[in-house]
Amino acid sequence: MKKFLALLLAMMMVLSLAACGGDEPEDSAPVSEDGPTTEQTQAVTDEALIPVANAVNEVAPIFNEVYETAEANGWLEDEQTATELQAVMGTLTFTQSALTDDPSKLENVTDFDALAESILQLAPALEEIAERVSVPYEG
Repeated sequence: MKKFLALLLAMMMVLSLAACGGDEPEDSAPVSEDGPTTEQTQAVTDEALIPVANAVNEVAPIFNEVYETAEANGWLEDEQTATELQAVMGTLTFTQSALTDDPSKLENVTDFDALAESILQLAPALEEIAERVSVPYEG
């Protein structure tokens, strides 16, 4: 359980940093004599987003199944389970939104492979939740 919460907090921190990162004023950005640095001109490319999209596409069906089971068995009344599922849903929703609507939400992400791997790590955590919610809630 502690590993799951640590993983969720790490994922939320990565995504919140990506979401909250703002543009630096142009006059304060370091520029080499040869022009803008690679970091300044780096944009979110479709190629960079492929591993992230694949990870979301792998984890989303698992989440949907776990959520439906939790709902059917009354586990959404359990505060811890509801919080965990809401955190995963928020992560997946934000990432899907960035992938489909506004890739600039991820412009401050420097390692898309690491982001994809973090999303994939939600699958084992969801399997733990699936085991818990597979029986009716007796709160």
